[in-house]
Amino acid sequence: MSRALVTGASRGIGKAIAAALRDAGYEVVATARKPEALAPQDRIPGITYHALDLSDAGSIESLVRAAGPVDVLVSNAGQSQIGAVEELPVADVKRLFEANLFGALRLIQLFLPGMRQRRSGKVIAIASMAAVSPVPFLSSYSASKAALVALMRGLRYEVAPFGITVAVVAPFDIHTTIPLDIRYDSRSAYLPDIATVHEKRDKALAEAPGAELVGAEVISILRARRPGFFHPVGREAAMNAFLLRHLPAGAVERIIRRLFGLTRGAASP
Repeated sequence: MSRALVTGASRGIGKAIAAALRDAGYEVVATARKPEALAPQDRIPGITYHALDLSDAGSIESLVRAAGPVDVLVSNAGQSQIGAVEELPVADVKRLFEANLFGALRLIQLFLPGMRQRRSGKVIAIASMAAVSPVPFLSSYSASKAALVALMRGLRYEVAPFGITVAVVAPFDIHTTIPLDIRYDSRSAYLPDIATVHEKRDKALAEAPGAELVGAEVISILRARRPGFFHPVGREAAMNAFLLRHLPAGAVERIIRRLFGLTRGAASP
């Protein structure tokens, strides 16, 4: 039986991926920051849980030792952050990158030698459509996911000779519970626009399709003989990805401004 490890599997997208892998016949190892705090109803039967804090190198190394060899690594754990670029504390942005990029990088580095020696393995990162179309006031989150996508694309080329597959899943409008680090207050010069984006973000996530779509996409990648690299998933995700590739930059900017209600002082195309 093939073994898969899914990070950030206590809820939301990670939990849906772990459930899909179990149902597909994988032996699943799942991580959570505090698995001992998970209520029985939040645990998926047949799945082993381990603690993982991606900002702690010791926690990452302990997980790798406890998990043992894996055939599939799904890097899902992460955080989001909202605030104006001008006002974001650099230390907070660094912590975001620790969770969304550097922790994932270290985990991949520790599992790759075994995959390379076995000349097989699959590494899948859960990014976001925000990586290719940054969301205003979620700019730091978008930047961390864009960096993750670039890292994974380069990795795909590097490990292909060893029989290792690398892919990225980019959710768009998926109902999830990703932690949101709020970095603005009533004194912000950007308050009206940030509040509008925050409200529209929360409403879109609440009304979005379930995270099971992401789990199904991961299984589709694993079953494909030659899976592609970038996999948008969610409500009209494929269409949005197509438009981003083909529309002029000015048109994309106008659409994003309208989508998030940013009409004050709109820039010229």
